[in-house]
Amino acid sequence: MKITRFCWGVELSRAVKYLGIYGQVMSAIGAIGAIVLFALSGLYGGAIFSFFLSGGALGGALVWFRFSHILVERNRNNNMEGVTMMIKIGCYIIGSLQAILFAILVIVGLIFVSFGSSEIVLVIVGGIIITIGGIFLIFASLLLHGIRTKSPGKIKVWIIVQFVYFGLVLFFSIPALGVRGGLLQMILLCLSFMYYKGMVIVHYNIILEDDTSINMETAMNKETSMNT
Repeated sequence: MKITRFCWGVELSRAVKYLGIYGQVMSAIGAIGAIVLFALSGLYGGAIFSFFLSGGALGGALVWFRFSHILVERNRNNNMEGVTMMIKIGCYIIGSLQAILFAILVIVGLIFVSFGSSEIVLVIVGGIIITIGGIFLIFASLLLHGIRTKSPGKIKVWIIVQFVYFGLVLFFSIPALGVRGGLLQMILLCLSFMYYKGMVIVHYNIILEDDTSINMETAMNKETSMNT
């Protein structure tokens, strides 16, 4: 099977291999960073928040590494059913994290509005935060609903919105940080974009392939019944 939608005909196994290896590498780097942060907090008497933050980051990195390892192993063993399940779980995680993040933004915006009743600037800022968070929360919910109902149309909307968002971030990152800083951020953004967006694109193509197979099977059954 080839990933033909939102991609250049990459083989499914090759795309999954990239996702798994990238996840292993980045999770290992994240785990090392969390350990360093934990050690520095202990040496220099960091706040309790630093210990919780580093511990949570380490736990998340280990879970991510395990997830990526399982994905690579199932892909290596040509366990396509297992690969499909892992990709689906990964998409659920991506959508859920986005939904939580944007829900928090909405709550922060509401706090700004409620506590800034006497300050028009806080009300305006809060309104902007609520609007942005609410819009992206809708698209994250569309992704989750599309995954649950196997609706490629809803997932496609999320993919297109992410392309637009990614383009805007790249456009404004370089002028804001300068050529060197902007270039570094662009590389990091491209890598993260290729990972989380790539996983959803893979799942989107799998759903389309399943729909095509079902439609072909239905058409063949109808033709067979008509001939008999």
